[in-house]
Amino acid sequence: MNASIQNEAEGHRFYVFKSRDWCNIIPITEDGKVVLIKQFRAGLIGPSIEFPGGVVESEDSNIQATALREMVEETGYQPMPNAKCALLGSSHPNPALQDNRAHSLIVGPVKKTRNQALDPMEDIEVMEVAIEELPKMIAEGQFTHALMLTSLFHFLIQNEETKSKLVSGLKAYTSI
Repeated sequence: MNASIQNEAEGHRFYVFKSRDWCNIIPITEDGKVVLIKQFRAGLIGPSIEFPGGVVESEDSNIQATALREMVEETGYQPMPNAKCALLGSSHPNPALQDNRAHSLIVGPVKKTRNQALDPMEDIEVMEVAIEELPKMIAEGQFTHALMLTSLFHFLIQNEETKSKLVSGLKAYTSI
């Protein structure tokens, strides 16, 4: 659903896409692989490599339930009995045009236990990629979805060392 907003003082018209929140989840297998999905995206007119995720439905009890449901449906992977699942952070996908939030989570270890349960319009290929390969995929332009990259950023800033590297890296540009 979208809405038009008129700013009377300035005489400008804005269009806002009203949307439900989304979530993305980073599934990690017991043997150190990231579970990714590859699916067609109309905006690209081609495939996009992503983490599993989707729209938060009204029947979902919380963001974690949504993320795990989407992961199981899209990949057939489920959390193992000793798995941890954590909310990493939330962001506004495009506040210039949209009113929703995207939530980033991580879960592991996970294991393939069933077949995918895809919606009629979904055509999703599941991929397992060694954790060490993910930075290379990003650098080579194979993994480009901004919200997925945001999920990784949310993960990185959970750690004090990587937070410190971010700050010192940014500060390096103050003395140029």
